[in-house]
Amino acid sequence: MKKLLLIIFFILTISPVKAESIKYFCNGESNQFFITFVSNKKTVIIGKSKTNKYWSEANYIFWNTANNFTLYEYTFKNSYNKLSGILKVKSHHLVTSKNEWYDYQCSISK
Repeated sequence: MKKLLLIIFFILTISPVKAESIKYFCNGESNQFFITFVSNKKTVIIGKSKTNKYWSEANYIFWNTANNFTLYEYTFKNSYNKLSGILKVKSHHLVTSKNEWYDYQCSISK
């Protein structure tokens, strides 16, 4: 009985191994690219661009980037099992105040 309790204790106290990075392939109307989330550093890499910091809430991941006069706001919604997701990108031109939305379907890639 003590051995059984000891085994159960070890099973409950050992945390599962968490993947440090998850890579998704995203497909939209005009282009396709890979997104890599590095969870231990809380960074995201889109394609071969530089890394950006992200923050998250529940099943959502958020980050921002800027290019010349355009601000990009990214929202990535994970599916329940994290095998797929939806990426919504809002571009806001700071001079003209023009907003555009882009939607991408993403699936996990190995």
